[in-house]
Amino acid sequence: MKRVFASLAAASALTLAACGGGAEEAEPMAEDTAAMDTTMTEPVAGAGQVTVTINGVQPGDAPLLVALQGEGNFLQSAGAYTKQVDATGESVTATFDGVTPGSYVAAVVHDANTDGAINIGETGPDEPWGISGSPQTAGAPEFTPAAFQVTETGGQATVSLNYDQ
Repeated sequence: MKRVFASLAAASALTLAACGGGAEEAEPMAEDTAAMDTTMTEPVAGAGQVTVTINGVQPGDAPLLVALQGEGNFLQSAGAYTKQVDATGESVTATFDGVTPGSYVAAVVHDANTDGAINIGETGPDEPWGISGSPQTAGAPEFTPAAFQVTETGGQATVSLNYDQ
């Protein structure tokens, strides 16, 4: 089922460049992803490891773009932390180290055309995508139903990709 993403269409910014080209450590992101520095940062004291399990993946050469988004950058930028992972199986895991405790949404796009960006149409992403949390079937996604908690010891989220575009 398609969702309406008016605010996301204006902000489509989860890019391959933002994902640091497959970096292994979590990478804090700048608000303006077009001009961001993708160098690695040192893990923050008291920060944890986050594991995002991505289910329903159609394996292939196109990468998965994964972002942890805080409430302040939900649907507006690449996220607080991003990375790229290979679509190697029907279930794929992305691990982020050094994530500051707080509430996050895990957002994933299967970059089917390998252009390194979310492609947005009139009713939402034109590429397979998904977010963590409770299923949301109408309108633009909301932060709270999709959020999960990260503590000093870390956190985990599950995302199911939607290939029905």
